[in-house]
Amino acid sequence: MITSPAQWTARRRLVAAISGGLALVAVVIVGLYGLAGDPEPGPSVTLEPVGPLPQTPPTGAPTDDPSTAPELPVLPETNDAVPYAREVANALFTWDTMSGLTPRDYANVLIADADPSGIETSGLVTDVTTYLPADDVWRQLRQYETRQWLEVYGIQVPSSWGRIVSESRGQIPDGTWAVTVRAYRHREGVWEGQQDTTREKVAFTVFVGCPPRFDERCHLLRLSELGNPL
Repeated sequence: MITSPAQWTARRRLVAAISGGLALVAVVIVGLYGLAGDPEPGPSVTLEPVGPLPQTPPTGAPTDDPSTAPELPVLPETNDAVPYAREVANALFTWDTMSGLTPRDYANVLIADADPSGIETSGLVTDVTTYLPADDVWRQLRQYETRQWLEVYGIQVPSSWGRIVSESRGQIPDGTWAVTVRAYRHREGVWEGQQDTTREKVAFTVFVGCPPRFDERCHLLRLSELGNPL
């Protein structure tokens, strides 16, 4: 989601840089996603989910019992960026409006595994909330008993990533990975008493920090704009 002319310009620069040279790509990636190491921690942030408008019309109102809400799984402790990014993708896209949980609950699974220094956390909060429905949209989607999940059909580190890191001349620390995910986003709900499902292709890039950037395991750094992978 592009929210300002400055963001639009930055993303246009990223596209132009990819076609113009890897050295410039590295500079733009650092500027746009803030992937460079920094000893100064970022400020604390408050999670306020925002997101897209609903795409289906309302039906009956469901009941809601938060006491029966399931516990969400945490992200795996691994030093392998690709399987870690796969679980990030699943956590980001898998939700159920009838679970008794809120968008904040689903978002917190990802925010809890953010850059432990806090440097990237503020940016990550913004990234995550653009993927999840806002609270008012969530309430509307509950009227259709809507749930969503992801079917990944392609996941890999872009072939250019090693050269991008090299061309950054140390701005992108060792252990920083870009993992591009290509998948089908499924949604299911009830419309006029009938089950209705949709399937849509999506693509995005997960930026991950693993050893030696962090000790022992990977952490989530940033997310690209949906539909605009690296």
